[in-house]
Amino acid sequence: MRFGVCAPVSEAARLHKLGFDYIEVSASSLASMTEAEFAAFCAENQAAPIHAEAANCLFPGEIRLTGDAVDSDAVQSYIDRVMARLGAAGIQIAVFGSGGSRRVPEGFAKERAISQLGDVAYRLGEAAAKHGVTVVLEPLRREETNILNTQPESLAFVQAVEHPNFKLLCDYYHLIVEGGTPEMAAACGDALRHVHIANPDGRVAMKPGDKADYKAFFDALRRAGYDARVSFEGNASDYEAELPAALEVLKKA
Repeated sequence: MRFGVCAPVSEAARLHKLGFDYIEVSASSLASMTEAEFAAFCAENQAAPIHAEAANCLFPGEIRLTGDAVDSDAVQSYIDRVMARLGAAGIQIAVFGSGGSRRVPEGFAKERAISQLGDVAYRLGEAAAKHGVTVVLEPLRREETNILNTQPESLAFVQAVEHPNFKLLCDYYHLIVEGGTPEMAAACGDALRHVHIANPDGRVAMKPGDKADYKAFFDALRRAGYDARVSFEGNASDYEAELPAALEVLKKA
């Protein structure tokens, strides 16, 4: 497996020195850049010792994906723009968390919301395929959104979408906070294409001696046949003090 950190490209050299393999940046930030800003990002990313290989924050919160206020044309326009940017930057994984965008309005039928998200997911897959990108759905804890919170329901959703460029992420933090188990990750099999991790106790960097059973999680990933990227996504105020121990945990798990 390869290990990265969710961080801006300006931190790439620093994270390379600490032993990480790649960074994961913000997709919505790339989409909002001017042409000049995006060209500067691509140049900085290409020159860095490690590169942006994944991107999260796929949709900005103001873009609605569920409810009666969805603007389908605006959604499609944004999808086309963000996927073109990701492809041009050489980013291969786009994380579809975006809890605010997918949150179901009060009183709106969940079944209709799932149908709306299914349509968005397929359109994401179609656009991603044109640019060499795979979109991965991220199950999010209930504090962040009110739909697709657990690993099993998110797996079922991805299987129903049935698009080769729309797959699944497992975030260890969200998995455990939602009462999930490592077995739920193992059950994802080939649908699993990206992983996030943090200590579930505080969403901070992992360290030896944590109560969390990281080894059980990584054993489950291996049973799923997973051998790709694992990104630390959490709070770390001092990279040099906190991230070497986190990387040690990842490599030993």
